[in-house]
Amino acid sequence: MTIVSARAERFSGHESFVCRYGWLPKVYRAVLTNPRILRDEEQAMLVLGIGRNMVKSLQFWAEAMGVIESADDGHVPGAVGRRLFGEAWDPYLESPESLWLIHWQLSSRASLAAWNEVFGEGRLIRFERARLIQALGQRSAHMARPLAPSTLEQHASLFIQSYLPSEKNGDDTSWCPLQDLGLLKATRTEDGRTIYSTDIHVQVGLTPRVFAIALVDFLLCQKLSGTADFNSVLKGDYSPGVVFRLSEHQLRLIIERTIDGPLHGALRFVDTADTQSIVLTSNQLDPQFQLWLQEEALENA
Repeated sequence: MTIVSARAERFSGHESFVCRYGWLPKVYRAVLTNPRILRDEEQAMLVLGIGRNMVKSLQFWAEAMGVIESADDGHVPGAVGRRLFGEAWDPYLESPESLWLIHWQLSSRASLAAWNEVFGEGRLIRFERARLIQALGQRSAHMARPLAPSTLEQHASLFIQSYLPSEKNGDDTSWCPLQDLGLLKATRTEDGRTIYSTDIHVQVGLTPRVFAIALVDFLLCQKLSGTADFNSVLKGDYSPGVVFRLSEHQLRLIIERTIDGPLHGALRFVDTADTQSIVLTSNQLDPQFQLWLQEEALENA
């Protein structure tokens, strides 16, 4: 699967629930113990301690976030799940770094329409809910069967709820951890309208090693050349600059930190009078930063 997935975009499947705090580590461990757990709803409800519709929602989000993936005999750990939970990067999903990796997966690889529109292609920076719904309607116009307005409205609402910080009321089980990224903010205009914004700001917790994974993913999908001009990394569809909402200065700074750190010897920034390019030498690359290529190699083995 490439960054811009060939799979049809999805507008539903989340069963009106955002991904709840605690769901992902729990389902990862459950699938390790019993790969068929999600094929038996009654058993899944008992083991996971949630209702039937929540089981369906949990499966949707865990697959979309790369924590698990469907297999012939149930489910197996996915690339993101193995990295975070299997390799003990963050077994309880407590680090903002982990959320940035999940955000990259959702925005570049999950084929979710709202994520593609806002964070993958960066078409909407400031928008009203109605504008997002309209954009989703345009994205679905080519489908053989038109989507019901309620489907578009629910998908837009779930996207907003996934990122918009809300009152947690001391109950960590009812909020989506992606809210901690602070990527979406809401302001009220004088005439009472709510404007949502995903403006560039300081991205707390975005580390060089997660940025390295995303950058390698992006570069190796550039016709497998491993090279891209700086502007495409900053502003291109499904690029680190767009997905992570980075300014030019922020992007340059984290690329420098990545060259000096996790991708030392494998990444170069070429700055000439004619061009500014990011060049990856893949045979010098630590395999741990080829997260999805490892996954695809396993699938093709």
